[in-house]
Amino acid sequence: MEVTEQWWTLASAGLLLVGLGVLADQLVFLAAAAGLGAWLLGAAITASQSFAAQQRQLTIEYTLATTEIFVDTAAELTLRVSRPPETAQEPIVIDAELPPGISAETESPSVALQAGETTQTTTCTISSSVVGRFEFPPATISIGDRYQLYKVALPYTETPTLTAQPHTPELHVGQGGTGVQSAYGQHRSDRPGPGVTTRELREYVPGDDVQQIDWNATARLGETYVRETEGETDRRTLLIVDHRNRMAAGTDGGTMLEYAREVAGGIAQTAAEHGDPLGFRAVGSQGITTQITAGTTPQTYSRIESALYSLQLTAETSTEGTRSAPQARRLATRLDGDTSRFGTVLGAYVGDQTQYVQRFRADPLVSTVRQVHANGGGEGLIVIVTSDKDPVKLQEAVKTAIHGDSRILVFITPHCLFEPPALSDLDALYERYREFEEVRRDLERHPRVSAFEVAPSSRIQQVLAHRQAAAITTQ
Repeated sequence: MEVTEQWWTLASAGLLLVGLGVLADQLVFLAAAAGLGAWLLGAAITASQSFAAQQRQLTIEYTLATTEIFVDTAAELTLRVSRPPETAQEPIVIDAELPPGISAETESPSVALQAGETTQTTTCTISSSVVGRFEFPPATISIGDRYQLYKVALPYTETPTLTAQPHTPELHVGQGGTGVQSAYGQHRSDRPGPGVTTRELREYVPGDDVQQIDWNATARLGETYVRETEGETDRRTLLIVDHRNRMAAGTDGGTMLEYAREVAGGIAQTAAEHGDPLGFRAVGSQGITTQITAGTTPQTYSRIESALYSLQLTAETSTEGTRSAPQARRLATRLDGDTSRFGTVLGAYVGDQTQYVQRFRADPLVSTVRQVHANGGGEGLIVIVTSDKDPVKLQEAVKTAIHGDSRILVFITPHCLFEPPALSDLDALYERYREFEEVRRDLERHPRVSAFEVAPSSRIQQVLAHRQAAAITTQ
């Protein structure tokens, strides 16, 4: 509780009476000062009791018409205050503040109840120009007493939360130009995983866990076979989203990152609907930027959703090439015995494979997947959302992921489908898309990996339609 200027005026008058009483040696002045002090004390006790009573009986509705909006669209914020007549002797002011990133057409909402007033309502229109989740600061309840001697400022913590989403892009998720309805899919009790009941016997694929090899079948059939077993029906999901600068291609409102965010948000929403444990990792240029432990509580899903909307592009820190270790070994073999100056210099760069292993392990996406397995989080479903900027390292990340018992979903934004149409030759663009499709299919060679393209639907339709028309013309 604070004192007002009126209180200081009366307190100064009391001190003046004390001074006069001492100087004039008159008890009447001292008695007047004592009476004034007693009255101020009594008023303080009365005001304190009144403030507590008003706070208990005050009803505040601080709400939004909707909790989710799109960027640059409006929402209505309402602040309504009411109190019973018996507590309406003192004035009350309720001030609400807007969080950074939220703007209002008028001033921040505020409600003032004068003495005798019991209810008041105000509304204002707000909007956000940026994507994100916004928690409104506590409103301030300012109460004064009837004599304007004391006042108190109390927080009202039940405030709304607003999520500003990007405008939904024309989203295509599919394989080879054919869209899919639900890449996340339904729960399946027969998916590969640790268990007792045999699911299938199949040929070994590089990346399989050697502990799954069925040595009896391998000896009998003369080829390496692995035995898969049925897993649990609960689906533990880890969502890994790449937000490095390689996700910057595209137009305003339709970058690769925004499409990736849309897909990741759909995965998170589906996991929440099924009650699946969901964890989250955001991958920037320096590694993991956001890490949320898997959980099934509404708070966990909300934190992941908020983290997705908060993702911003991070600058690339490396310009290393994309030649793989096997490619380097083949080049080293060709240079073996070449004693020329060219062969000697180049051989020093491709002869040692350690640099390639270190380069792969230092890649943010690969190192994130490795860390997940190291921390025991490699079981269940791993969802990777990234671009095709570096296919070799993407393959390494997927190869690292399937070392465990996980099923892998990879959502890839093809760079060629996000370039401005005016700058693209459709024949050349189709060839680049075909190269991407080869990379996507190569990722799916492992039976526990599913890879999907993520792109603007109109763009991929344009490319495929041009190719179809060209094929008809040449017939």
